Amino acid sequence: MDSFAALHQWADSYIASQDMLRGGCTFGSLAAEVVKAEPSHRDAVADGFERWQALFRRGLSKMRERGELRPEADPAALAHLLTAAFQGGALLDQAAEDSTPLRDALYGALAYIESLAVEG
Repeated sequence: MDSFAALHQWADSYIASQDMLRGGCTFGSLAAEVVKAEPSHRDAVADGFERWQALFRRGLSKMRERGELRPEADPAALAHLLTAAFQGGALLDQAAEDSTPLRDALYGALAYIESLAVEG
């Protein structure tokens, strides 16, 4: 996840899988149920999201280190943005049985990240 192309490939693959499966985000759905039923497992759920966000954070950090993202681009905040866009978009997709909300959320998040690219 350390290039604009890789981030777009990730988004495209999930949009395509939602078009076929219409199941929402498996981890997000499971996490919501586990936290509701067993609040004592909240730390384990948070750890799962943290590991997922770490993938984004590492890739975005590499992009910033290579000079592809401006120095003020915050990899942690951008990782939260990507995760939230996916989770919210997947939920709306599942409710509407239409991948447009997921596509809009992910491509919107990617457009914002791309707006932080170093010009040239």
